Amino acid sequence: MSIKSESKNIVIAGAGIPGLMIALRLVNTKPDSRIVVFDRAAEVGGVYATINYANGRVFDHGMHIIYESCCPEIDDLYLEIMPADDWHILEQNHKDIAGAFFRGKLQTHSHYVDLRSYPDDQQREFMGSVMQAVSMQTVPATESCEDLLIAQFGSEVVRAVHDPLLNSLYGMSSRDLAQLAVRLTALERVCLFDAPTTLELMKSDPLRARVAYPDQINLPPYRTNSQKGLYPKQFGMGNFVDRLKQLLLSRGVEIKTGANLKQVHCNDGCVESVTLSFDALSDEHIFADALIWTVGWPALAHALKVNTQNLPSKPKGKRKIVFANLVFDRMPQMDRLYYFYCYDAGFATFRVTNYSNYCPAACADGTFPVCVELWPERLGDELRSATDEQLLDLSLKELKAFGVIGNHQLLFGQIHRDAAEFPLPSLDNARQLQQLRNKVEETLPNNIVVTGLLAEPSLFFLPDILKDAFKKIAKL
Repeated sequence: MSIKSESKNIVIAGAGIPGLMIALRLVNTKPDSRIVVFDRAAEVGGVYATINYANGRVFDHGMHIIYESCCPEIDDLYLEIMPADDWHILEQNHKDIAGAFFRGKLQTHSHYVDLRSYPDDQQREFMGSVMQAVSMQTVPATESCEDLLIAQFGSEVVRAVHDPLLNSLYGMSSRDLAQLAVRLTALERVCLFDAPTTLELMKSDPLRARVAYPDQINLPPYRTNSQKGLYPKQFGMGNFVDRLKQLLLSRGVEIKTGANLKQVHCNDGCVESVTLSFDALSDEHIFADALIWTVGWPALAHALKVNTQNLPSKPKGKRKIVFANLVFDRMPQMDRLYYFYCYDAGFATFRVTNYSNYCPAACADGTFPVCVELWPERLGDELRSATDEQLLDLSLKELKAFGVIGNHQLLFGQIHRDAAEFPLPSLDNARQLQQLRNKVEETLPNNIVVTGLLAEPSLFFLPDILKDAFKKIAKL
């Protein structure tokens, strides 16, 4: 796509971080253009916005640290939005200190599953399975999670370890999940050997791609890039969102919230304008030389009135996320972990975040905020109707089972239900989304740029989304 005029009207659908960062890139590279960002939500930032309570307590939507993309054109913008002195800059082994609750134990040394907790004879079987997978160098036959994991670790490990784990998370086996499921919770490696042995094995690229070092804090400098993590020194990722919004407004970007897309007007294979609706009596018509779409293929299909009658029904099995936002009188017992995943069956918890470990300001008043991300359906459909009190009790019960709290006093507890749903990474849903993508692309106007979450099959994490977006908008 190429537009000849230097001065353009560029409309961006979606005021999450991708849409706002795209706007900043464009206002820097095309300062004479009119840039309009709209979103149906009342506030910008999406899941990076801060949850504000009446008593002054703030929480993020779970765990959110900004990870650099290792592309200067993207990463330099973060320091344009906020100077380095206003960021916690998390580097090297402290960039992302994560763990896992696995086989009844909280792993603080690695978030990769540690197979050394199995009996010795089974560990030897696992070692043989991994070595055989390395020697065979099998390419996954399909897009299934099962084929990818078997190529990575061999069938012995997948059957004994990954299938029960994935069933616990998603209620289905690796055979029915897409490969994206491996990336979502870092299942591409396993801890299987002690530190000296792992160091030797890491000299081999195929083994290094499969075997994790069993002590993340003391990992030797084997990294292939200098990626950093960024978090505002003032607690709340919303501080970054607010700075980004104010910078855009000061540069002339128009941000329209509470805006429903009423119609996309097309002519001769191009978008000419969009109509936004703010209430029953208030519409706004905006001319567009280009429309940048960051809010997903299903919404785009609806906006363009694409006939989807012959396509399957809506994606199935989304996990409803409920946040239990808690404040305790003392530090949670998580060592230095920023967060950990719960892989064991019998729990509703997906992830636990201890904000104080990567933002000291979170506990500046002597209290300690923790977020428990609950997927209630992990324990059955009946929890969909659980009350706030029941969910709070469940979160505290599970934190005690993890060993995170003991005699801690709960100073504040609130259930936040307005979280996004977690897309079930099933093969059926992936194939269905691809069919929808293909259908929309058949008649996609020439001046629409589609980016954002799952705009391409592998796009899920913010660094990858921004790299994709910046590459595409360079053609404007």
